[in-house]
Amino acid sequence: MKLNVLWIALPAMIVAAAANAQQCGCQGGACQGRGPCPPASPSGPQAHYYTCEDAYYHNSIWPRQYINPARRGICQAFDVMAVNGWRRQALLGPYHFEADGVQLNEAGRLKVEWILTQAPPQYRTLYVQRVPNQERTSGRIEAVQQYVASLNGLGGPGDVQETLVRDDGYPAGMVDAVFTGFKANQPVPMLPPAGALESSN
Repeated sequence: MKLNVLWIALPAMIVAAAANAQQCGCQGGACQGRGPCPPASPSGPQAHYYTCEDAYYHNSIWPRQYINPARRGICQAFDVMAVNGWRRQALLGPYHFEADGVQLNEAGRLKVEWILTQAPPQYRTLYVQRVPNQERTSGRIEAVQQYVASLNGLGGPGDVQETLVRDDGYPAGMVDAVFTGFKANQPVPMLPPAGALESSN
């Protein structure tokens, strides 16, 4: 007899629980009727309470509701890394300007041309490394802008900005000496004489 009463009362208990779940918890924990909270209440319209149906639905599709947010988070992290990488690639440091000056040297002019013509269009912003002397930083930015204007629209208008990112590079002459020395000391591309490998073994 008690079991039959329980089965009869169970639907009413579920309906009552669902109704209570829809009640809002406003200031002081006191509810002010069913339905959404008044907009002026501390809980406000952003407060949300799961019903039994909501909980069942979210459990049935688990973990699909978390896949897209996780993917977006990973893609956003890679986007930040890509932007930082291109900012460093488009960076003009002290080795791109004349010594103790503000004018671009040959390496700087070549890099500006490469950025404006070869870099993807969305990453063609030119960054000038900030130095302690603000006047010199401003002068270098102005020199880059003038050089971009002298290219007659090559690669489109250039956006020049200053940045605190440091260019950990080397003078162009040192880099050129490394590649020139490597090329000058390359062995002749030829097969070893017959029997040379056998004798060495």
